[in-house]
Amino acid sequence: MNLALIIGNAEREIERLSRRHCSDAEVFSFGATDIDPRHLAIWITTKTDRDRDRFRANRVLISEFRTVLLNLGYPPAAVPNVGFAFESKETVDRDHGGNWWYAIK
Repeated sequence: MNLALIIGNAEREIERLSRRHCSDAEVFSFGATDIDPRHLAIWITTKTDRDRDRFRANRVLISEFRTVLLNLGYPPAAVPNVGFAFESKETVDRDHGGNWWYAIK
């Protein structure tokens, strides 16, 4: 199983789903999946706080994201532990001087 390939495909599919709700949504991920696949964090980013807050309120969407992971062959036991986060460029600019690294720490 090639986790990097699965994660890359999942990022693209999650971004496609996210853009149904916000046309400028973007996705990135990071984690220590070489240690354990449950150590994956997927971030959905938006330009505005308003759009970010709409994502945060949509609990059904996270279920859809988990289904994407399962359908692409991500280890089923790890999927419930994969983290999903939502953040806006507006907040990162305001609170972290535009630095995404500081925002995700």
